[in-house]
Amino acid sequence: MLSSTFGESFRIFSKQDRRKIRLVVAIQVIVGLLDLVGVALIGVIGALAITGIQSSSPGNRVSSLLRILHLQSFTFQTQTVILGISATLILVARTIISVTLTRKSLLFISRRSAVISQEIVRNLFAQDMPSLQRFPVQQTMYSISNGITAITLGVVGNTVNLIADTALLAIMSTGLFVFDVQIAIFSLIFFGSIAAVLYKVMQTQARVLGQKEAEISINTNQLLFESLNSYREIYVKGLRKSYADRISENKFELSTILAKMSFLPSVSKYVIESSIIVGALLVSTFQFMQYDAKHSIATLTVFLAAGSRISPAVLRVQQGLISIKNNLGGAQTTLKLIRNLKSGDLPNIGSKPVFNHPNFEPDVSLKGVEFQYHSGDTFQIGPIDLSINAGEVIAIVGASGSGKTTLADLILGAIKPTKGQISISGSEPSSCIYDNPGAIAYVPQDIQIFKGDVISNIAFGYEKDLSTLPEINRALSIAQLTEVISGLPEGLETELGDKGFRLSGGQRQRLGIARAMFTSPKLIVLDEATSALDGKTEDEISTAISKLKGQTTVILIAHRLASVRDADSVIYMSNGKILAKGSFEEIKSSVPDFAEQAKLMGL
Repeated sequence: MLSSTFGESFRIFSKQDRRKIRLVVAIQVIVGLLDLVGVALIGVIGALAITGIQSSSPGNRVSSLLRILHLQSFTFQTQTVILGISATLILVARTIISVTLTRKSLLFISRRSAVISQEIVRNLFAQDMPSLQRFPVQQTMYSISNGITAITLGVVGNTVNLIADTALLAIMSTGLFVFDVQIAIFSLIFFGSIAAVLYKVMQTQARVLGQKEAEISINTNQLLFESLNSYREIYVKGLRKSYADRISENKFELSTILAKMSFLPSVSKYVIESSIIVGALLVSTFQFMQYDAKHSIATLTVFLAAGSRISPAVLRVQQGLISIKNNLGGAQTTLKLIRNLKSGDLPNIGSKPVFNHPNFEPDVSLKGVEFQYHSGDTFQIGPIDLSINAGEVIAIVGASGSGKTTLADLILGAIKPTKGQISISGSEPSSCIYDNPGAIAYVPQDIQIFKGDVISNIAFGYEKDLSTLPEINRALSIAQLTEVISGLPEGLETELGDKGFRLSGGQRQRLGIARAMFTSPKLIVLDEATSALDGKTEDEISTAISKLKGQTTVILIAHRLASVRDADSVIYMSNGKILAKGSFEEIKSSVPDFAEQAKLMGL
């Protein structure tokens, strides 16, 4: 499972990006050779120091190296200084190059994470509504934020550094074998055992903590989302404390997990630091028992120099493995989303509103249209044959669950029919929308008011442009909001706040209608859009909409029959099928349920 997750994490990068990552790894490996050279020079300095103290000649290998470097004719002090400066410069240069490469590679990977997130969001928005609704909102939000970071920086970024550090360990081990087989074997076993034990102890815990962190984060966000969007309900039910306690419990559990995750690297750090001291003690004891001072000091010097490079590398490898395990747990949610997303294109129609639609003819045609949400689902729309002429006001009525909103979604292209064809102005709905931006408008039952002023909320989705004020005022007039907005502290520039707390429910609904009317659409679909309005305002808006007859096609989905009396045609739906179509009076005569509702409402 984790191995497949690991492979998938790399495959979300393009081939070109993967080549760049491999190039960085290769350079890091080559740079690791500088560590070997620096440590070797330090070992030579140690050997020279002993021969200098004993006033004896250097060994064969040291003498050969001095000849290669053309230092054999210099004094002992000069040789030591030159070698010391060279070793320092090489090791510092290696560190600077490695840090620079690491920073640039992580920056590159981090920026690619933004590109990948953008790709996921575009593919999400390219889905039809049933496909989009399969993905839980909070999981989706986690996937395109923390989840992507877990994949790119957590898995791929750590792997790049892990390979570089593993290569460094291999290079240093090879160098130690050339210098002294015993000390190489000891170092390999000593540091390897410590790293293996640490990894074995911590890797399972890191993976479990990573999975729990993702699950609790998603669950906490879900609870917050539910409570903030259903505040009145939880208030009336007396559940505010219950929700607050559940969120607090999750936060406490999450804080404990994050603390444990943060502490794991510290354990490794302290163990590795202590291991150098213990290793040096063991090496020096063994060397002085077996060899003379010159050989022992040189070996100990090399061990300490190599250990100063090996131990941080071992620490980084061990921590990198834990971090990868940790992030693999959090990456699975995002990878699952990517696997289930179909690629799609989003045509660019710009962010400036269009108010004239000369090539758009607002007629609608449905031929043999059928739809099922899932294969084998008992509820099915259709077959439906329907023609709506340009300029007509059509009302769609029926009991809850009869398929009214689904029919509207089919007409708009938000969902695709299982069978049959739908056209608006002679084109498939989604193509028509992109070819004629602003010509089609939709008003939902629940209007979302966003943080910003009145202008921003009416021109929602478009750039804020004060030159569109005439269109905004016209839309407000149609929605019967002119007096309401003029009465706000700063008029059109009044900040409405989150969810539009400055407005009543009916005013928010009217603002949604004004938003739809902003681009002077020629086809409007209102899905229970007047349900939150009082009778007087509903009548005023219905009158305003009726004035659009002949110019604009209106499709009105309604429960309240008062709003459909003046429609050119009424469509009555039941169990996903159109049972009757005709005038208000004709539907009353042919559908008993409709007649009963009309009678109860005094119609």
